[in-house]
Amino acid sequence: MSPPRRMTLACLLAVACADPLLPSHAPVYVFTDTFGDVFHWPADRLPVRFYAEPRGNLPALLGRAVEVWERQFLYGEFRGVLVQDSSAADVIVRWEDSVPLDVPPDNGPPVKACGGVTQAFLDTLGTSFVGPFETQIRIVFDSTFTPGQIQACVARTTIHEIGHALGLLREAPDSLQDIMFSPPLVSLPGLRDRNTIQTLYHTPATLHPAPP
Repeated sequence: MSPPRRMTLACLLAVACADPLLPSHAPVYVFTDTFGDVFHWPADRLPVRFYAEPRGNLPALLGRAVEVWERQFLYGEFRGVLVQDSSAADVIVRWEDSVPLDVPPDNGPPVKACGGVTQAFLDTLGTSFVGPFETQIRIVFDSTFTPGQIQACVARTTIHEIGHALGLLREAPDSLQDIMFSPPLVSLPGLRDRNTIQTLYHTPATLHPAPP
């Protein structure tokens, strides 16, 4: 029996009585995995349950990341909630080692002061995940980075990694506008990120989440 396949992912104006807006399908970047498979959370598994290790400000970073991604959808195709028990979570987020100081993020040019990785394992058939997505955020040990620069980095990296857990299984190509570029250099999802995840959630999935 072959070992389970592991997926590692590094690093409106409303008008009354108007027809509903349709998701824009262009421009988008590739969101399948390297085998061409598609994953997104189905409607019957919403809200997706997220757990953040309760050290430092990781719960606040994760809560903001979930809210940021929720705002990218037109019709509530994705919703998330933070839970206090990791055994009840669909996505688990932890620090890899050290915990950064909780200070206001630096608003200057981005620096590569941190990194992240998201992993999930597929069953032997390669069609369903067998457990939660697990994300680790790590700090780069370099005395030239200020605590504010590190906070800015972990904020955008957390959003980036949650994008992977939502089904954006590839890195995006544009460093100037895509939060899913690796390493992320922008603070929020751009138009291409929004178009891509809207398209993803209206594409039939070939991979399925682990049972609740």
